[in-house]
Amino acid sequence: MTEQVLIEERENGPLVVKGLENFIGPDGEALEAKPVMALCRCGGSANKPFCDGTHREQGFESRGGDPAGKDALLRYRGEQITVLYNPRLCSHAGECGRLSPTAFDPSRKPWISPDAVSVSEIEDVVRTCPSGALQIEGRGSPAPEGSSIRVERNGPYRVVHAELDAESAGKGASNEKMVLCRCGLSGNKPWCDGSHSDSGWKDG
Repeated sequence: MTEQVLIEERENGPLVVKGLENFIGPDGEALEAKPVMALCRCGGSANKPFCDGTHREQGFESRGGDPAGKDALLRYRGEQITVLYNPRLCSHAGECGRLSPTAFDPSRKPWISPDAVSVSEIEDVVRTCPSGALQIEGRGSPAPEGSSIRVERNGPYRVVHAELDAESAGKGASNEKMVLCRCGLSGNKPWCDGSHSDSGWKDG
């Protein structure tokens, strides 16, 4: 990591990002990264992903609502590997079920079966989890190298390696990777809880 990226949560306002170099749009395109940027998180800016002050008109609040999922590190033990999962951290991106439906199936109990696939496949899924909700016991949730923020289409900010000035999202939370709300609807602000998907929120 060559740069130190800081994210400040302004009370009832935007996310102020300092020092970011790698700012990525929904289609993988490079977005202009200024030394200091105010990113919208009320969901209403006409200049998304940047803040245009709409949060004041909307009466946006930094907190409010009930966080989805309990704050606990649940253990799913296998013969060779144990997967940890914190429901409170999950942004419900669905990468785990898409990449390995045999091992990660929300319609099944238990929904994680570490022995159903190879250890390397489990490791790949945990590495891909954008929020860090999935971890490997004793190893955490590996993140790509370098700092970046990616704007997900009709969804949140996917953040890698940034220092967030906010209270912890939950047990096992890490600054190595996190998913931050930009629709304004999460019950666990500034972190995403999947409310954008439940509500059908759109960028436009």
